[in-house]
Amino acid sequence: MAGWTVEKLAAEPRWEVTRLTAVPGRCRGDLLGPWGTNLTRRFGADAVPRIRARLVPPIAPVPSVLTSDDWVPMHAQVCVTEAIVDEFLAGDLVALYPLLIEDTRASLSRVHRLLARSLGVSRAMKIVPKPFRKIYECGTADVTVEGKRARLIFKGNALFENPTWRALQLYAVRTLFELTGNTGAAVGEDAGTDAFAIIVTW
Repeated sequence: MAGWTVEKLAAEPRWEVTRLTAVPGRCRGDLLGPWGTNLTRRFGADAVPRIRARLVPPIAPVPSVLTSDDWVPMHAQVCVTEAIVDEFLAGDLVALYPLLIEDTRASLSRVHRLLARSLGVSRAMKIVPKPFRKIYECGTADVTVEGKRARLIFKGNALFENPTWRALQLYAVRTLFELTGNTGAAVGEDAGTDAFAIIVTW
């Protein structure tokens, strides 16, 4: 089905835990970053224990602060995200974006924010495959850019079919627009087994 938006993805059924934990591979910890610090600041000292109570092994003991030196199972990003959405946002994935953009801005220095603006959307899109290879142990990302339109395609891992993961990728593009000072749109498309595509226009 073409035209996946965050709202449509949020309405999709969640994956069962057994399906999620069967996803192969690992990802870098900075996908979650200082998630516990951010939650504690926003929701109080019991925020992290409340999230941990919703997680199952092997994710339950995941450190509350993660960096690019850490590795976690690839499904950790989805599990922690869904726990946060359920515990603090009444299950509304759409309500997550303001938190994500606030945390992203807080994590970047003024220099990095200026750098993002100078980079622009087109150049930022073209470099996506390089950091993707460093962040995800399994799967690939490719991009084609023509004028003010780009097509990102993720292939090679079952996680790329997960609706919450797909929504997070659309949020990542929206965040890119915010950081570069541009306006645009991004919608997802099915791209076959273990794959997902995003059409970006600006």
